[in-house]
Amino acid sequence: MARAALSADRIVTTAEALIRDTGSTDWTVRKLCKLCKQLECAPGAIYRYFPGGVDAIGAEIRSRHLADLGILLAHVEQDREAEGLASLPFDSMAGCLSRRCRYYLQFSREQGEVYRSLYAYNASNRGDQASGLAAEILVHRPAELIRLAASNRELNRPSIGTFDSEQLGLLIWARLHGHADLVLSGLADDRLQELDDRLLIDILALAGFKVADRPAGLEAAARSARLAK
Repeated sequence: MARAALSADRIVTTAEALIRDTGSTDWTVRKLCKLCKQLECAPGAIYRYFPGGVDAIGAEIRSRHLADLGILLAHVEQDREAEGLASLPFDSMAGCLSRRCRYYLQFSREQGEVYRSLYAYNASNRGDQASGLAAEILVHRPAELIRLAASNRELNRPSIGTFDSEQLGLLIWARLHGHADLVLSGLADDRLQELDDRLLIDILALAGFKVADRPAGLEAAARSARLAK
């Protein structure tokens, strides 16, 4: 049987399989060729497709996974079964943002190797596709929800500009990633995961949502009532 021709897609798919099989993003082009016999090529052949080596392959992997994550996050915004903060109205911008944030944490835990691959490679080229996708999905969309919340009078302010909302979007991403990364590191105990509700409430407070002033116990009661249905 003739072997499949080498291509950029085959290289990336094989690298993704290596990450899943080894649970590590610490590898080289030479190791990729050695461990993944199906490529049947020398490292030089891979460099012809990806002159930047591991970082270039990693950037393509990251772009694919970010695109998939973006689709999933857009879906949970409209999914009545998706979990956010149960005390929030489904159609509120606060509810929508809380569902996005909750799913980000869930994704990081259920797709650990994939999640790590989003942050594992050098992003020195800030204009690359992955950087643009990350900004669109993890900063611009939350910022847009915050601006919509202001127009819906969900914030403790009558309006918010693009610059301030984008900064808040970046801070939200930083909070979520720090929490997720600490859980995945294994350095924190199990109580950290139990603080997800508190984190989401704090994020809403950071963005200026009025609903964040509610007692934390209200969320526990709302979740119990939802589960009892």
